[in-house]
Amino acid sequence: MTMNALWIPAWYELDPSLVVGVTEEFIFHKPAANEALKFYSGAKGAQAVKATGTISAIHHNVLGDIESVDAQGLDYTLVLKDGRRLLVNAEEDPGLIYEWVDESWQPSDMVVVDWQLEVKLTSLSPLTPIG
Repeated sequence: MTMNALWIPAWYELDPSLVVGVTEEFIFHKPAANEALKFYSGAKGAQAVKATGTISAIHHNVLGDIESVDAQGLDYTLVLKDGRRLLVNAEEDPGLIYEWVDESWQPSDMVVVDWQLEVKLTSLSPLTPIG
C-alpha cells in the first residue's frame, strides 16, 4: 500500500531520520479517524503504532524534494535533491538554517516557518500497535 505520512519535527533529537529508498520499520503516532499519518516524535504519553515500508519521496513546500534528513545530534542535516546541503539547528534556535558553501557551513538567508515534510511510503505494511 502507498501512503503519505507527515514528518513534523519536535526538534531536540526527538525525530526520526529519513532517507529516500530506505526500507525499514517506522513508528507513527496512532492516527485518529480520518487523521493524517504522522511520524512519531517522542511525545510523552502518545500512543504509537508501527509499520514497515519504503520511503519513495520526501517533499517540503519551500525546499522542494529532499533526499535525506539526518535527525541525529543538535543540528539536523538535510540533503536536497538538487544537491544542496542544509544544517538546521534543532536545539537552541530550532529552524535556524546554515548552508554548505565553499567547504564550510554558512548562515543562510532562507527562512522556513513550517518544517513539515510530506513523506511518500510504498509497500507499507498494516499499522500494528507497539508493545
